[in-house]
Amino acid sequence: MRHKIFSFSSRLLSILAIVFSVSACVTRMPEPPLPQQVAVHPPEITVDPVTGEHSVEIDILIYNVAGLPWPISNNRTKALKLIGAEFAAMRERKEEPDIVLIQEGFMRSTKYMIKASGYPNWVRGPRAGDKMPKFSERAPDSFKRERRFWKGERFGKVLDSGLYVLSNWPILSKGTQPFYRYECAGFDCGANKGILRANIKVPGMPGFLQVMTTHLNSREASGVSNERSLMAHNLQIDHLDEQIDMQWTGFHPLIFGGDFNMKGDRERLDYAVSATGQIGRPAYLVQHYCTVVVSDCDIRMSYDGDEPWLDTQDLQAWISGTQTNVRAIMIEALFDEPHPDAPKIAGRHTLSDHDGLLVRYRLSWAPTNADGRTRALTPAAP
Repeated sequence: MRHKIFSFSSRLLSILAIVFSVSACVTRMPEPPLPQQVAVHPPEITVDPVTGEHSVEIDILIYNVAGLPWPISNNRTKALKLIGAEFAAMRERKEEPDIVLIQEGFMRSTKYMIKASGYPNWVRGPRAGDKMPKFSERAPDSFKRERRFWKGERFGKVLDSGLYVLSNWPILSKGTQPFYRYECAGFDCGANKGILRANIKVPGMPGFLQVMTTHLNSREASGVSNERSLMAHNLQIDHLDEQIDMQWTGFHPLIFGGDFNMKGDRERLDYAVSATGQIGRPAYLVQHYCTVVVSDCDIRMSYDGDEPWLDTQDLQAWISGTQTNVRAIMIEALFDEPHPDAPKIAGRHTLSDHDGLLVRYRLSWAPTNADGRTRALTPAAP
C-alpha cells in the first residue's frame, strides 16, 4: 500500500510540475511569414540525353530531437544546441540535408537549434492552444468512456506538437492539423500531436514538392495498456490518411515522414499499411523499397532483422505526382554515433534517443511541350 501511495504521489507531482513549468519551456520563437522566398544551395538539374527527362536529387532528413522539458527529461537544451551546431558544421561542408522534418521540438530551446542550423526557411506544426473537436465519428464509445485523468487523458494540452519543417528552399504555404483532442492515449495526451504540411519550391522542378511530418501515439511510454494505445494509434493513422487524401494534390509529389511509433509492432504497421493503401495511388515505404523492391538503393546503415521497417520508429514514404516521379536512391543513418559532449539519454551520450534518417530522392519529370507546358509522366516502375 505504501508503494502504491508513493507511486501515485510521484505521478501527481510529475503532472503538476509539467503544468506549472512547461510554460517556461514551450517554443515561442516567431515563425517567419509566408511565403518564404530564400533559396540556397539549389540542386543540380540533369538531363537525360536520350529521353530528355529532367531530374534532381534531394536529401530529406527526419529527426526526433527528444526536445522534452523537465521533469520528463533533463539537459535537453544543451543537446538541442549541439544538434544545431552539427547542422551548422554540415552546412559549412555543404553536406546539410536540403529539407529537415523535426519531431519532439517541444522546448523553447528549439530556437537555438533552428538559428544555429542556418536553414533560412522554416515552419512549425500545431500549437498547444490549437483546437480540434474532442472525437471523430470513428472513435468507439468504449474508448471515449475509459479516459483516465491520472493518465493525463483529461488534463488538456500543455505541449505543442513539436513538429517543424526546415528548408533550404522557399516554403510557399503550410497547413497544420492537430489530431482530435482526445483521440490519444495516456501521457501522450499532454502534447497536441498532429500533422504539419509544407509546400516547398524545389528550384528547377515544375510545381512544388509537398512534405508532411507527424508524430503518433507511443506504446509503453504512454502509461496505458497496449490495447488502448493501439486504438489511439489507429485513430491517428486514420486521421493522417484522411489528411493525405484531402491535401495531396495528385499533381505534385508528396514525401512524408516522422516518428510513427511502430517499432516491433506488427499490428500497428499492418493497420497503417492497409490505411495508406486507400489513397488511390501507390505509397512506397523507403525502408521496404530499398531492401525488398529494388537492389540498386545505396544503403548506408545496418539493420538487426529481415524487416528493417520494423526496427525503427522513424519512417519515410512517398507518393509520386502525375507530373513528377519520385524514387528513393539512398538511405543513411545520421547522428547515430556517441557524442562526447552530449548529455546522457537512454543510457548513452548521444544527441537524441533517435537516430536521424536521411533519404536521398531522385525527382524526375518530362521536358516541356512546344507550348511550354510540362508533359505528364507515366509513373515509373519500382
